[in-house]
Amino acid sequence: MQSLQRFITILECFTAEKPELSLGEIVRETGLPKPTVHRIAEAMVRYNILTKDTKTMRYKIGVKLFEMGSVYLASMELRDVAFPYLDWLQQQTKESIHLGILEEIEVISIEGLESTHSLRLKVWIGKRAPLYCTAIGKAILAFLPENEQDEIISRLSLRAFTKRTITSKELLRKELKKIRQEGLSYDRQEHEEGICCIGAPVFDRSGRVIASVSISGPAVRMTPNKVQRYKAFLIQAVKNISQRLGYVS
Repeated sequence: MQSLQRFITILECFTAEKPELSLGEIVRETGLPKPTVHRIAEAMVRYNILTKDTKTMRYKIGVKLFEMGSVYLASMELRDVAFPYLDWLQQQTKESIHLGILEEIEVISIEGLESTHSLRLKVWIGKRAPLYCTAIGKAILAFLPENEQDEIISRLSLRAFTKRTITSKELLRKELKKIRQEGLSYDRQEHEEGICCIGAPVFDRSGRVIASVSISGPAVRMTPNKVQRYKAFLIQAVKNISQRLGYVS
């Protein structure tokens, strides 16, 4: 915890008025020992959090923070664009709706609306879930470029959450191929017993998958007839979101 506090203290020294600082200036700003500041600052340089001019030996904010900030801004724009369509989808289905994005080898929920039924799936913003056994995760994984998909699959352990979880990478690849063909993904009690979901991808203006939307509910309500009816609503919702983001199919 102390190391994290020192990391943040050093980072907060950099402002619009002071975009570049020497080691001595950081020491004076933070009040930390010079060896400590040097050790942490050099570690930050290695991870591109800071950059260091080899001539002046001065530090400034690195590209990694810009990349992270860009991800944050993109997710905020996505949430703002998507919310009206998520709300519409929830009104049509009365089930829980999630909007998720890729985060390493998981999917993270960045927006959602809970079902109006007393028996419902809880929506947790910020919750992480596996890519390979959730509808919201498979919808993203299926539409990634092949090299990125292969790299992610190579890192997955495919742990069984239920007796229906796919635990074979060969079967997972076959499932992803079907999803690409149909444009929809399914979670048939693969992640949680008694919960069924359907998902679909969201694309940006370049045609890249950047998110997915899912409808989730108890298996007793997510009957084949209802799922068939919900498909049209889900496809319309993700189509509208993608178009608002500049995607042309």
